Amino acid sequence: MRRRGEKPPGQGALILWQMESSEPEHAPPKGPCDDPPNYNTIAPYAPPVTQPPSAPPPDLDSTQLKGVPPGLEYLTQINLLSVREKFKVSQGYGRSFDILDSLGQRLFQADEIVECCGPIYNVKILNNNGDRVMELVENCACSCTRQVKVFDVSGVPVAFVVLHWNTLITHLSVLTSSQELALIIVGPGFRTNIFGNVCFEVKSRDEQHVVGMIRNENEQFMVSFPMDLDVCVKAALLAACLFLDNLINKKRKELVRKTRTRAGHGSTI
Repeated sequence: MRRRGEKPPGQGALILWQMESSEPEHAPPKGPCDDPPNYNTIAPYAPPVTQPPSAPPPDLDSTQLKGVPPGLEYLTQINLLSVREKFKVSQGYGRSFDILDSLGQRLFQADEIVECCGPIYNVKILNNNGDRVMELVENCACSCTRQVKVFDVSGVPVAFVVLHWNTLITHLSVLTSSQELALIIVGPGFRTNIFGNVCFEVKSRDEQHVVGMIRNENEQFMVSFPMDLDVCVKAALLAACLFLDNLINKKRKELVRKTRTRAGHGSTI
Protein backbone atom coordinates (compact mmCIF):
# COMPACT_ATOMS: atom_id res chain seq x y z
CA MET A 1 0.00 0.00 0.00
CA ARG A 2 1.36 3.43 -0.98
CA ARG A 3 1.14 6.47 1.27
CA ARG A 4 -1.03 9.37 0.17
CA GLY A 5 0.87 11.58 -2.19
CA GLU A 6 3.54 8.93 -2.95
CA LYS A 7 4.27 8.51 -6.66
CA PRO A 8 3.81 5.05 -8.12
CA PRO A 9 7.10 3.38 -8.97
CA GLY A 10 8.21 2.80 -12.53
CA GLN A 11 7.85 -0.57 -14.25
CA GLY A 12 11.40 -1.79 -13.39
CA ALA A 13 11.22 -0.51 -9.83
CA LEU A 14 7.77 -2.04 -9.44
CA ILE A 15 9.04 -5.51 -10.33
CA LEU A 16 11.98 -5.14 -7.91
CA TRP A 17 9.63 -3.88 -5.17
CA GLN A 18 7.32 -6.87 -5.67
CA MET A 19 10.26 -9.33 -5.49
CA GLU A 20 11.55 -7.75 -2.29
CA SER A 21 8.12 -7.79 -0.70
CA SER A 22 7.61 -11.50 -1.56
CA GLU A 23 11.05 -12.65 -0.27
CA PRO A 24 10.89 -14.14 3.23
CA GLU A 25 12.58 -12.41 6.08
CA HIS A 26 15.14 -15.20 6.54
CA ALA A 27 16.30 -17.12 3.48
CA PRO A 28 16.28 -20.91 3.98
CA PRO A 29 19.72 -22.49 4.40
CA LYS A 30 21.32 -24.24 1.48
CA GLY A 31 20.45 -27.86 0.99
CA PRO A 32 23.08 -30.52 1.64
CA CYS A 33 23.46 -31.14 -2.08
CA ASP A 34 24.32 -27.52 -2.93
CA ASP A 35 27.95 -27.91 -1.91
CA PRO A 36 30.01 -31.13 -2.09
CA PRO A 37 30.38 -32.70 1.36
CA ASN A 38 33.82 -32.90 2.90
CA TYR A 39 35.44 -35.95 4.50
CA ASN A 40 34.41 -34.96 8.03
CA THR A 41 30.78 -34.98 6.94
CA ILE A 42 30.97 -38.40 5.30
CA ALA A 43 33.22 -40.26 7.73
CA PRO A 44 30.76 -40.68 10.63
CA TYR A 45 28.20 -42.27 8.29
CA ALA A 46 30.54 -44.43 6.21
CA PRO A 47 30.18 -48.19 6.74
CA PRO A 48 32.98 -49.55 8.92
CA VAL A 49 35.61 -51.86 7.45
CA THR A 50 34.62 -55.26 8.79
CA GLN A 51 37.25 -57.84 9.65
CA PRO A 52 36.55 -61.38 10.79
CA PRO A 53 37.49 -61.96 14.43
CA SER A 54 40.95 -63.39 14.95
CA ALA A 55 41.24 -66.83 16.45
CA PRO A 56 42.95 -67.04 19.85
CA PRO A 57 46.49 -68.45 19.80
CA PRO A 58 46.62 -72.24 20.14
CA ASP A 59 47.60 -73.75 23.47
CA LEU A 60 50.34 -75.75 21.78
CA ASP A 61 54.08 -75.49 21.53
CA SER A 62 55.47 -76.37 18.10
CA THR A 63 58.69 -77.60 19.73
CA GLN A 64 56.65 -80.40 21.34
CA LEU A 65 54.87 -81.36 18.09
CA LYS A 66 57.04 -83.39 15.82
CA GLY A 67 56.73 -82.51 12.15
CA VAL A 68 54.66 -79.33 12.68
CA PRO A 69 56.25 -76.28 11.02
CA PRO A 70 56.27 -73.14 13.20
CA GLY A 71 53.13 -71.06 12.77
CA LEU A 72 50.95 -73.95 11.56
CA GLU A 73 49.95 -75.24 15.00
CA TYR A 74 46.35 -74.16 14.35
CA LEU A 75 46.04 -76.85 11.71
CA THR A 76 46.42 -79.63 14.27
CA GLN A 77 43.10 -78.69 15.89
CA ILE A 78 40.82 -78.24 12.87
CA ASN A 79 39.30 -80.25 10.03
CA LEU A 80 37.66 -77.41 8.08
CA LEU A 81 38.92 -74.20 6.51
CA SER A 82 37.14 -71.55 4.50
CA VAL A 83 38.87 -69.20 2.09
CA ARG A 84 37.16 -65.89 1.43
CA GLU A 85 38.50 -63.19 -0.85
CA LYS A 86 38.65 -59.71 0.55
CA PHE A 87 38.86 -56.54 -1.47
CA LYS A 88 41.22 -53.67 -0.71
CA VAL A 89 41.59 -50.42 -2.59
CA SER A 90 45.40 -50.61 -2.32
CA GLN A 91 45.82 -54.29 -3.11
CA GLY A 92 47.16 -53.66 -6.63
CA TYR A 93 47.22 -56.60 -9.03
CA GLY A 94 47.41 -59.28 -6.34
CA ARG A 95 44.39 -60.67 -4.52
CA SER A 96 43.98 -61.16 -0.78
CA PHE A 97 42.08 -63.78 1.19
CA ASP A 98 40.99 -64.42 4.75
CA ILE A 99 41.42 -68.02 5.88
CA LEU A 100 38.84 -68.85 8.55
CA ASP A 101 38.04 -71.77 10.79
CA SER A 102 34.59 -73.36 11.22
CA LEU A 103 33.62 -70.61 13.72
CA GLY A 104 34.40 -67.83 11.26
CA GLN A 105 37.54 -66.79 13.10
CA ARG A 106 40.50 -65.73 11.00
CA LEU A 107 43.51 -68.00 11.27
CA PHE A 108 45.62 -66.66 8.42
CA GLN A 109 45.69 -64.09 5.67
CA ALA A 110 46.86 -64.97 2.16
CA ASP A 111 48.32 -62.26 -0.08
CA GLU A 112 49.08 -62.88 -3.73
CA ILE A 113 52.31 -61.23 -4.85
CA VAL A 114 52.56 -60.10 -8.48
CA GLU A 115 56.01 -58.96 -9.55
CA CYS A 116 57.63 -58.37 -12.89
CA CYS A 117 60.02 -61.24 -13.70
CA GLY A 118 58.93 -62.99 -10.50
CA PRO A 119 57.17 -66.34 -10.03
CA ILE A 120 54.07 -66.84 -12.14
CA TYR A 121 52.18 -67.65 -8.94
CA ASN A 122 53.26 -66.54 -5.48
CA VAL A 123 51.17 -66.36 -2.32
CA LYS A 124 52.41 -65.45 1.14
CA ILE A 125 50.35 -66.73 4.07
CA LEU A 126 50.56 -64.64 7.23
CA ASN A 127 49.31 -65.15 10.75
CA ASN A 128 47.23 -62.60 12.63
CA ASN A 129 50.39 -60.77 13.71
CA GLY A 130 51.44 -60.27 10.09
CA ASP A 131 54.27 -62.80 10.26
CA ARG A 132 54.82 -65.15 7.31
CA VAL A 133 54.13 -68.78 8.16
CA MET A 134 53.90 -70.32 4.69
CA GLU A 135 54.54 -69.45 1.04
CA LEU A 136 53.29 -70.91 -2.24
CA VAL A 137 55.48 -70.61 -5.33
CA GLU A 138 55.08 -71.73 -8.93
CA ASN A 139 58.03 -70.82 -11.11
CA CYS A 140 57.22 -72.43 -14.45
CA ALA A 141 54.15 -73.45 -16.44
CA CYS A 142 55.85 -74.63 -19.63
CA SER A 143 55.51 -78.40 -19.17
CA CYS A 144 52.53 -80.72 -19.30
CA THR A 145 52.14 -80.41 -15.55
CA ARG A 146 52.20 -77.42 -13.22
CA GLN A 147 53.71 -77.64 -9.77
CA VAL A 148 53.24 -75.38 -6.75
CA LYS A 149 55.79 -75.68 -3.97
CA VAL A 150 54.65 -75.16 -0.38
CA PHE A 151 57.37 -73.64 1.84
CA ASP A 152 57.36 -73.23 5.60
CA VAL A 153 58.60 -70.11 7.39
CA SER A 154 62.25 -71.23 7.11
CA GLY A 155 62.00 -71.69 3.33
CA VAL A 156 62.02 -75.49 3.42
CA PRO A 157 59.52 -77.20 1.06
CA VAL A 158 57.00 -79.20 3.11
CA ALA A 159 54.66 -80.29 0.29
CA PHE A 160 53.89 -79.99 -3.42
CA VAL A 161 50.68 -79.58 -5.43
CA VAL A 162 50.80 -80.81 -9.01
CA LEU A 163 48.19 -80.04 -11.67
CA HIS A 164 47.89 -82.64 -14.43
CA TRP A 165 46.49 -81.45 -17.74
CA ASN A 166 43.26 -83.25 -18.55
CA THR A 167 40.51 -81.97 -20.82
CA LEU A 168 37.76 -83.98 -19.14
CA ILE A 169 38.46 -83.53 -15.42
CA THR A 170 40.54 -81.41 -13.07
CA HIS A 171 43.23 -83.64 -11.56
CA LEU A 172 45.69 -82.54 -8.89
CA SER A 173 48.15 -84.56 -6.83
CA VAL A 174 49.21 -83.66 -3.30
CA LEU A 175 52.79 -84.75 -2.63
CA THR A 176 54.79 -84.87 0.57
CA SER A 177 58.14 -83.16 1.03
CA SER A 178 59.82 -86.31 -0.32
CA GLN A 179 57.65 -86.15 -3.50
CA GLU A 180 55.54 -89.15 -2.44
CA LEU A 181 51.88 -89.18 -3.41
CA ALA A 182 49.64 -88.44 -0.41
CA LEU A 183 46.22 -87.49 -1.83
CA ILE A 184 44.45 -86.94 -5.15
CA ILE A 185 42.01 -84.12 -5.94
CA VAL A 186 39.47 -84.74 -8.71
CA GLY A 187 36.74 -82.45 -10.00
CA PRO A 188 34.95 -81.13 -13.10
CA GLY A 189 37.09 -80.04 -16.02
CA PHE A 190 37.58 -76.46 -17.13
CA ARG A 191 35.40 -77.05 -20.20
CA THR A 192 32.37 -77.46 -17.96
CA ASN A 193 30.70 -74.86 -15.79
CA ILE A 194 33.17 -74.44 -12.91
CA PHE A 195 32.24 -70.86 -12.10
CA GLY A 196 29.27 -71.59 -9.88
CA ASN A 197 28.92 -73.90 -6.91
CA VAL A 198 31.26 -76.77 -7.64
CA CYS A 199 32.86 -79.58 -5.65
CA PHE A 200 36.25 -81.28 -5.89
CA GLU A 201 36.75 -84.61 -4.14
CA VAL A 202 39.86 -85.29 -2.06
CA LYS A 203 40.65 -88.99 -2.42
CA SER A 204 43.14 -91.41 -0.99
CA ARG A 205 46.08 -92.21 -3.23
CA ASP A 206 44.44 -95.48 -4.36
CA GLU A 207 41.29 -93.45 -5.23
CA GLN A 208 39.11 -95.86 -3.23
CA HIS A 209 38.10 -93.47 -0.43
CA VAL A 210 36.91 -89.86 -0.34
CA VAL A 211 38.64 -88.28 2.65
CA GLY A 212 37.72 -84.63 2.11
CA MET A 213 36.19 -81.98 -0.12
CA ILE A 214 37.09 -78.66 -1.70
CA ARG A 215 33.83 -76.84 -2.38
CA ASN A 216 33.15 -73.49 -3.99
CA GLU A 217 29.92 -72.12 -2.55
CA ASN A 218 28.80 -68.53 -3.15
CA GLU A 219 32.29 -67.40 -4.18
CA GLN A 220 33.81 -68.89 -1.01
CA PHE A 221 35.94 -72.02 -0.91
CA MET A 222 35.56 -74.61 1.84
CA VAL A 223 38.23 -77.25 2.51
CA SER A 224 37.46 -80.28 4.68
CA PHE A 225 39.86 -83.05 5.70
CA PRO A 226 40.37 -85.60 8.52
CA MET A 227 41.33 -84.14 11.90
CA ASP A 228 44.30 -86.50 12.27
CA LEU A 229 45.72 -85.75 8.82
CA ASP A 230 49.38 -84.74 8.74
CA VAL A 231 49.72 -80.96 9.20
CA CYS A 232 51.90 -80.56 6.11
CA VAL A 233 49.28 -82.36 4.00
CA LYS A 234 46.60 -80.05 5.46
CA ALA A 235 48.77 -77.10 4.43
CA ALA A 236 49.05 -78.62 0.94
CA LEU A 237 45.25 -78.90 0.70
CA LEU A 238 44.98 -75.22 1.62
CA ALA A 239 47.55 -74.48 -1.09
CA ALA A 240 45.56 -76.60 -3.58
CA CYS A 241 42.41 -74.64 -2.73
CA LEU A 242 44.11 -71.29 -3.35
CA PHE A 243 45.68 -72.64 -6.54
CA LEU A 244 42.30 -73.88 -7.81
CA ASP A 245 40.76 -70.49 -7.11
CA ASN A 246 43.57 -68.84 -9.05
CA LEU A 247 43.06 -71.19 -12.04
CA ILE A 248 39.30 -70.61 -12.07
CA ASN A 249 39.74 -66.84 -11.78
CA LYS A 250 42.18 -66.76 -14.72
CA LYS A 251 39.90 -68.97 -16.80
CA ARG A 252 37.01 -66.61 -16.12
CA LYS A 253 39.07 -63.62 -17.22
CA GLU A 254 40.14 -65.48 -20.36
CA LEU A 255 36.53 -66.20 -21.32
CA VAL A 256 35.52 -62.60 -20.67
CA ARG A 257 38.39 -61.38 -22.85
CA LYS A 258 37.39 -63.74 -25.67
CA THR A 259 33.76 -62.61 -25.45
CA ARG A 260 34.77 -58.96 -25.71
CA THR A 261 37.04 -59.72 -28.64
CA ARG A 262 34.24 -61.49 -30.51
CA ALA A 263 31.85 -58.65 -29.75
CA GLY A 264 34.39 -56.17 -31.07
CA HIS A 265 34.85 -58.14 -34.28
CA GLY A 266 31.09 -58.41 -34.71
CA SER A 267 30.62 -54.64 -34.40
CA THR A 268 33.14 -53.99 -37.17
CA ILE A 269 31.31 -56.20 -39.70
